[in-house]
Amino acid sequence: MSTGSEPPSSHRPFAAGGLARAAGVIAASTLASRGLGLIRDILIAALFGATSAKSAFVIAYYVPFFLQRLLVGGILSIVFIPVLSEVLLKGDPEETRQVVTSTLNLVLLVGLGLVLAGVLAAPILVPLAAPGYLQTNPTVLTTAVDLSRVMFVSMVFLALSGFLTGFLNAHHRFAVPALAPVIFNVVIIGGVLTLSRAQGIRGVALSFLLGWAAQFAVQIPAARREGLRWGTTLNLRHPGIREMGRLAIPAMLGLAIIEINSNVARFFASFLPPQPAVDYVAVLDYAFTINQAPVGIFALSLATALFPTMSRRAVEGPGLLRETTSLGLRGILFTMVPMMAVMLALSGPLVRVIFQRGAFAPAATHAVALGLAGFAVGSVPYAAYYVVTRTFYALHDTRTPVRVGVYMILLNAAADLVLMQWLGHTGIALATSLVAFANVGWLLAILRRRLGRLDGAAILGTGIRTALAGAVLALVSLGTLQAAGRVVNPARFSGAALQLAAALAAGAVAYLGACALLGVRELALLGAFLRRSRAGRPPAGLP
Repeated sequence: MSTGSEPPSSHRPFAAGGLARAAGVIAASTLASRGLGLIRDILIAALFGATSAKSAFVIAYYVPFFLQRLLVGGILSIVFIPVLSEVLLKGDPEETRQVVTSTLNLVLLVGLGLVLAGVLAAPILVPLAAPGYLQTNPTVLTTAVDLSRVMFVSMVFLALSGFLTGFLNAHHRFAVPALAPVIFNVVIIGGVLTLSRAQGIRGVALSFLLGWAAQFAVQIPAARREGLRWGTTLNLRHPGIREMGRLAIPAMLGLAIIEINSNVARFFASFLPPQPAVDYVAVLDYAFTINQAPVGIFALSLATALFPTMSRRAVEGPGLLRETTSLGLRGILFTMVPMMAVMLALSGPLVRVIFQRGAFAPAATHAVALGLAGFAVGSVPYAAYYVVTRTFYALHDTRTPVRVGVYMILLNAAADLVLMQWLGHTGIALATSLVAFANVGWLLAILRRRLGRLDGAAILGTGIRTALAGAVLALVSLGTLQAAGRVVNPARFSGAALQLAAALAAGAVAYLGACALLGVRELALLGAFLRRSRAGRPPAGLP
């Protein structure tokens, strides 16, 4: 592999206009990808509902994804770009060639080894992930073993795609990597439509394989234009490769905690006896998908915007970092409390409009709505976790969230075991929410000791005001839902969609009006903060 004799493009200044264009492409691509991802999920739900076939796919997807993310994908996103960027800045083509080639070959070897091990060990790994099916429905595991072998092959393309994304981003090429997930979802949608009729749920697994292969392939021409060539170099002693290895160990531990915690609910749900058209691993997967959509949009965006300022202020002093953390937490309350209120008050209509069609029966809608309500209780701490962990990262502490996370795995398992006895799958979802409160609460207690205090009065004030406004939202939304049900026919999809839209619109207006009356000022404050951050100036008006 050669990176060419011409100085890498990443050495040239990245003009503000180019950055703005890149940001616009990334934002538009992300929106398009999320929209297509929703269409993909709706299509799969229509074909397979919340049945045992869908549960088999969920298990088959997450077993190899856990191992791939732990060993390759997640590590690449954390350690490859910083190391490669540092090497590119040195301007030495030979050193760049060695780092890039060695990393690519290492990804390829680990990926192929993962495929071989996964295909052979699937009959052991799959039952470990969902052992309850050995008693409740063994055919789920038989199907999942077959599907997981297809998904293990997919992981090679996912890992290679992650490598190309890192390579292009390090060269300040963002458009193609941003568009690649759009291609991924388009290919999956086409594959599901053409393959699932004959292949059943296996057609979905094959569609994901084709989607990740397409996501990898679409980035190859852009990578080649930046000088990427394959070679046989594998220099594990190079300082850059060794630095990636050093950084990878704590990153792997952190990712392992996150991924294990996210799979605890599936583990226990496999012990719940399935009902006609309702298998609880599938049910919780649908519910968690809906619940995490606003968390990913609002919380991740806010935490990403705040993190550069947090990093600067951690150097300047604990008081300034405390103020920025407080702003982030109050922003989470302002944006996520209404989302929580909507999911609690309108869980049934939400699930019905999004998923209920084809094989997704009304019984599945009822079960998913109950699971969504359980997950919704923890929406705010789920979101706050993004801000709290960024504060630890700004303090150069990646170990504390991991240590706390280990205890949360044990607490999650214990809570699932107890609550599922009383509340079934809703108890599992509720246990996940309670653990989210415990996790964030513990981390905040540690931060309070380190920063002296956490501006608790302001955070509590915002919490009380937004909670009252959220209650108004819920009441207005429910009242509007009932009133609209007298005007439209909710038995038809069009009527149900109009009914839900009216309830959401009325609730949003009520929430903003209640916030204005109660003196919630985080919206204006956050808007000013984001505008000044984009301009490269410190935020003004922090309380």
